[in-house]
Amino acid sequence: MMPDRAVAAEGKNSLSVRSGIIESVWRPGSHVDVDDAKDAMRAVEQISGGIPLPMLSEMTDVEITAAARYEFARTTGVLAIAVLGSSAVDRVVAAAMSRHTHYPHAFFTSRNDALTWLTDVTKSTN
Repeated sequence: MMPDRAVAAEGKNSLSVRSGIIESVWRPGSHVDVDDAKDAMRAVEQISGGIPLPMLSEMTDVEITAAARYEFARTTGVLAIAVLGSSAVDRVVAAAMSRHTHYPHAFFTSRNDALTWLTDVTKSTN
C-alpha cells in the first residue's frame, strides 16, 4: 500500500498525492543539494508506487544547487512538472531546472493555472 504522505530531504520537502497529482512542497528558505534531490526522488517513487504521475512542485524561495537541478531533471518518475513560485528568482531557478528534462516543465505563479496546465498536459500524453 502506498503512503498518503512522505517527507524527504531531512524535512525540507513534503509530498502527497491528490487527484492523481503529486504535490511536492519545499520549505521556503531551503538549500537543496544533490542528496536532498535524490531523497526527494526516492520519496516520489515511494508515494507514487513507481507509476509516473504529474507533479506540482512548490519551490518558493528555494536555492537549488546545479547538481540537484541535474538530478531532478534525470527523473523518470514524473509525467510533467509544474513549478509554483512567486518571484523572478523562482522563475530563473525553474528555467535552469528545465534545461535537461525529458518531460514537460513549466513555471507558474498561480496554483490554479499550474493545475490546469498539468491536467491538459497529462490528457495530451495519454
